[in-house]
Amino acid sequence: MNVLLVLSTKKYPTDIRAEREARALRRAGHAVFLMARRGPGQLARETVDGVQVLRVPLPFQGCKPLADFIYFFFQRYSLLWRLARACRRHRIDVLHVHDLPYAFTTAAAGRLLGLPVIFDMREHYVSMLASSFAAEVYRRFRPLAFILLGLLRLEELFACRWSTKVIVVADEHIGRVRRLGVRRANIAVVTNTEDIDCFEGFPDEPQLRRRWAGKFVIMYVGGLEPIRGLETVLRALPAIRRELPEAHLVLVGDGASRGELEQLTERLGLREHVTFTGFAPFAQLPSYIRAAAVCLVPHISSPHVDTTMPNKIFHYMMLGQPVVVSNLPPLMRVVRDAECGLIFRQQDPQSLAQAVLALRDQGLRRRLGENGRRAVHDRYHWQATVQVLLRLYDGLDPTAGRRAPRGRPATP
Repeated sequence: MNVLLVLSTKKYPTDIRAEREARALRRAGHAVFLMARRGPGQLARETVDGVQVLRVPLPFQGCKPLADFIYFFFQRYSLLWRLARACRRHRIDVLHVHDLPYAFTTAAAGRLLGLPVIFDMREHYVSMLASSFAAEVYRRFRPLAFILLGLLRLEELFACRWSTKVIVVADEHIGRVRRLGVRRANIAVVTNTEDIDCFEGFPDEPQLRRRWAGKFVIMYVGGLEPIRGLETVLRALPAIRRELPEAHLVLVGDGASRGELEQLTERLGLREHVTFTGFAPFAQLPSYIRAAAVCLVPHISSPHVDTTMPNKIFHYMMLGQPVVVSNLPPLMRVVRDAECGLIFRQQDPQSLAQAVLALRDQGLRRRLGENGRRAVHDRYHWQATVQVLLRLYDGLDPTAGRRAPRGRPATP
């Protein structure tokens, strides 16, 4: 089949989940096209690793507030005619949209063209966006939040009901999607596991590990946003350092809360004991993770976080690192099943400090890390997860919704 992946909020490359799915579909014999926003310096059309990429312009990208306003209130809907044109030109059989912002328009295109639509709901987007307005840099835009979030909730309802299949990344999201009117048989769980060959195949960069030689490195990899629970980590660090003076916190990533977290670091007198690396290329993540003694997923409970599965936990496990996670349902489920880490009470610095200090025991760290590595190689890897996606595609009938030509009755 000819598949058109539609990528909502990120550019291509790099979007790790879309890349994994595109590789898998191509290996299964499908022709893959991908429509995404066009970034500065990117071509309007090019082939990337066998995927024919069609890029959509977004004006005023040099002014993020204006670009975001145009994107959310105008550009997303103008995508309809571009989708229709691409589907006819490339004889697309299936539309597969990633995340909510383009889902409504893509589902509408599918209905108009009689094509099956897969809605890849990577997260509870409305909840995620609502939580982002808690960051200081976005607080001035809160008056627009009420309108935008209401609009997105309505779009999500129609996108779910108009889509042929809905994909979620965690079992905990199934109930919510069913309440949006989707039959259980039309929901598939394709979680955020990693491609072992790809992730372990990145070249090692030992100089990253040498940066913190002699330190007990506590590491977090990912976005720096309010829901990530990183304020709790910073507030736990003084208690950790009282008993473990060589403890050093490394935050790999960037995000809206970085400025606030850096200010808190200063207020707590931790500047010499915390490293903010900023954005790191995906290929460097294994080298960073190998530098750690303990890896964190300290997320705060919300409708968004409670229904998603961060792929960082599988990255940590794959490389044999013990994990410390907050007591959220998806995280606890994996940690308990794999016996690969410890659980602390979310937003409780004392509970987090106790969990990290328990991992001073090198034997415990080694045992939990090895359990995690084994669980990834046994079952929590993309090569196993992708079978759900491929079976979903095998069950699609790309001709089922097409209108019969005029003058000829549709086949019953």
